[in-house]
Amino acid sequence: MVTREFVCGIIYCALWYGSIVAGFLFIACPLLPLLILSPPKFRKCGDLLFSYWELYPTALLEMFGVKVIVSGDHISPNESAILVMNHRTRVDWNFLWAAMYQACMPSVAAHKLKFILKDPIRHIPGPGWIMQMNGFLYITRRWEEDKGRLSRTLDYLVALQRHTQLLIFPEGTDLTPSSKEKSDKFAAKNNLPHYSHTLHPKTTGFTHLARHLQGSQYLDAVYDLTIGYPDYVPQSEIDLIRGRMPREVHFHVTRIPSSEVPNDEEGLRKWLEGRWSAKEKMLSTFSEEKQFVTDPWRFPMTISLRIAFGFWTILTITAALMLITSTWFQLWTLAHAIFFVCLSIFSTGFSQLEIGYYWKWKNFSKSKEH
Repeated sequence: MVTREFVCGIIYCALWYGSIVAGFLFIACPLLPLLILSPPKFRKCGDLLFSYWELYPTALLEMFGVKVIVSGDHISPNESAILVMNHRTRVDWNFLWAAMYQACMPSVAAHKLKFILKDPIRHIPGPGWIMQMNGFLYITRRWEEDKGRLSRTLDYLVALQRHTQLLIFPEGTDLTPSSKEKSDKFAAKNNLPHYSHTLHPKTTGFTHLARHLQGSQYLDAVYDLTIGYPDYVPQSEIDLIRGRMPREVHFHVTRIPSSEVPNDEEGLRKWLEGRWSAKEKMLSTFSEEKQFVTDPWRFPMTISLRIAFGFWTILTITAALMLITSTWFQLWTLAHAIFFVCLSIFSTGFSQLEIGYYWKWKNFSKSKEH
């Protein structure tokens, strides 16, 4: 039996996924020649495109009755920062866009959030490709390789003077019975307390990010984000497809200025573990009170969200119709799909190629000046 909930879930996911494909085909792919001419301008335009798209999932959640409630400190889009967040479910990212929209207001500047994700995600047609083009960082869990990738990307962002917010999930995976069992074994082995609402964080990636940015004098702050679900917890994308959405999702933001963040590896490790201990206590209280604070701040549906909803919905419908009726658009789609599939198979991703080309472009530009 097809329920209203299931139909809503299908529509929600179709619009969400369709908007990414439409943006990729209509806007992102036509920007590719700009990379050859000027990588800095390409990166600026790419970041701007993605920030405009992020309004759409925010508007979709509003339209489908999901309230995202944010409390704590505002996030400055003009800071270079690391964001650390607990990973309660596989679909935390689905609600994070709305949280970032609220957390960055009332500033008019768009944030430049980039996730640090598992490498297989970059292969997903559509979302994986657009995230590659937007400079998301992918890791393989092989530290020597990951260290090189992270360092190259951070050096690139510093060279561009792009004030970027980098989001990392230190737990490495979402909270499930199996991941909790592994976390408990780690705690027992290292004489640490057992957590019920979080997993013990892995510190290697975070400490490398922090020390690299600190060494470049490019870390303004660390933001500690805590996500909590007071009613229903959607564990995977299947829940979203079935329309099983929470009524509310809560985020609490704590800003720690870089001057209060240790700059040595051992100090950073202990600092992060301390943040997670406090996060566990916060979530324990949240599980009883169903809120982080009694007076969160929440912005209503704005005109920008309404415009974004109309624009991206029309673009998505247009892309679907053209894929059915237009031969040239079908060929355009096929050509770019083949290009990114080949990138996935024969390279480490578009972003790494972009970075490599940037340094060659920069050296060539310098040689022309002399």
